[in-house]
Amino acid sequence: MIPSDFRDYFLSSSLIIQQDIVNSLLSLSTSGSHLEEDKERKAVTCPHCKSERIRANGTLKGVQRYLCNGCGKNFSETTGKFWFALKKKDKINKYLYCLLSGYSIRKSAKETGISIQTSFDWRHKLLTSFSSVSVSEFEGIVESDDLFFPISEKGNRTLERKPKKRGEKASKAGISNEKVAVIATCDRSGNKDFEVVTTGRISKKDLNKVYQGKLDKATVLCSDSHRSYAAFAKSNTIIHKKFNASKGQKTVDKIYHVQNVNNMDMRLRKFMESFNGVATKYLQNYLNWFLVLEKIKNKTNKMATLASIALASNQVWIQFKEIAINNMLFGT
Repeated sequence: MIPSDFRDYFLSSSLIIQQDIVNSLLSLSTSGSHLEEDKERKAVTCPHCKSERIRANGTLKGVQRYLCNGCGKNFSETTGKFWFALKKKDKINKYLYCLLSGYSIRKSAKETGISIQTSFDWRHKLLTSFSSVSVSEFEGIVESDDLFFPISEKGNRTLERKPKKRGEKASKAGISNEKVAVIATCDRSGNKDFEVVTTGRISKKDLNKVYQGKLDKATVLCSDSHRSYAAFAKSNTIIHKKFNASKGQKTVDKIYHVQNVNNMDMRLRKFMESFNGVATKYLQNYLNWFLVLEKIKNKTNKMATLASIALASNQVWIQFKEIAINNMLFGT
């Protein structure tokens, strides 16, 4: 499922608007973009090593091929993108309708005429492609928070522990290595991000990894009173405003607070409820999907732009295979 506000918007739209949205996504299979602001993001890079040192190397069946001067590998303009090597491209149009309508993997498979496994793979290739819309920089007053999800090995047939029932509580109370930490961030300009970072409580090292180069234009960091945030802010010479929720502290100097990020957390929780639990290794995919929907809700043109940028990623196949190989997001 997807958030009801977007699902209802899509389903209540005219067939013309629905088709326009789907066409915007499908237009990525062409070699160019009519959107001026997309041109820089559409620059061709090597899907293997991400190098920009490439040169044209002829065409094959009308598709431009390239040779990377960095790693020496050949690739085409479609290599690595979500539709690369799909055997039933004629069904993608219908599948996108199902995805945007909030259908489950099983129902999408039935409506589209594909197998449940294919429906699952298509969904996660699409969601993996949304990783390219992550925020590269925050500015001004920045709010940060950490939230936790139970570690799930849903779908793993080689468990090293006794299987758990859906909804079963963790054996340890509070924050522990049975839960995965997600760092939520937003600023007053509307930039938002969620990133899966570690198991258990976050550390200064985790914050350094998440925010490397992203807070250069930040003036103030607002967070809870956990010492990891205080240590991070001090070592990076960022003004830190901390809040103790247990004592009812909500604002400082009337302008500093964490209400925006807390509200964002609540909307994410509601969004995740509809999936009845997701495997930890796919958690970042769903966080990216939520962020895309947050950015495009109620703005049709912006949706087409952002979706086009996101789905243009040529790293989808590589990232999807890496996720599929690992049983868990953390560890080996």
